[in-house]
Amino acid sequence: MKLAANKALDALCGEYLLGTLRGPARRRFERALREEPSVASRLAYWQATLVPEYGAAMEVKPSARVWRSLRSDLHLDDFRAPLLSRLGFWRGLAAASTAALVLLAVSRLLPVDGEPPVLQPIARLESGKGAAPVLAALSRDGRTLALSSERALQAGPQQSYELWLLPADGGAPQSVAVLATLSARVPVPESLRGRMVDGAKLAVSVEPPGGSPTGAPTGPVIMVGSIGTV
Repeated sequence: MKLAANKALDALCGEYLLGTLRGPARRRFERALREEPSVASRLAYWQATLVPEYGAAMEVKPSARVWRSLRSDLHLDDFRAPLLSRLGFWRGLAAASTAALVLLAVSRLLPVDGEPPVLQPIARLESGKGAAPVLAALSRDGRTLALSSERALQAGPQQSYELWLLPADGGAPQSVAVLATLSARVPVPESLRGRMVDGAKLAVSVEPPGGSPTGAPTGPVIMVGSIGTV
């Protein structure tokens, strides 16, 4: 059965974005992203709705006051006492578990060793008709591509945007992602990792809902940009 017909598709998209979809289920979902345009379109919708755009605010470390408030609200100081002197051991254990989850969540938002996630601009997509340009940036490991626009560029109710890689060797366009908006982060298909190099291009076409039915651009190409010329 196609994953697009699964009633739990929205829940699967949420688990994928949260990172809790693992093992065979995650591999099946990522295969569906490559093979079922409607699944990729639905994930793009939830990415645009739920995932915040990266900004300088994410680089800010919590102040000492915030840490003091966390320590007080979660009663972290209680856990400095010897085990046998604590009142309500199981209640304390539950609080410790909650604290660990909170601190884990905070640590995922904070930069590692003070360094923000590295996204290197690789292309500037333009229409040539005065529309706001779209900046494409690639993560250091080549697994994530981020698109950002100065103004919101949203596909119509009966349309999708589709992002294509035009290989440097002149081969056929390769679909990267089906999008509802041109401000999103998308996983780079495994087959395209390492191919977003100087000389290649990124392009955006307007397609039916769920993406091109042929595996090649069928609608107008509204934006294009050369990789390596930002």
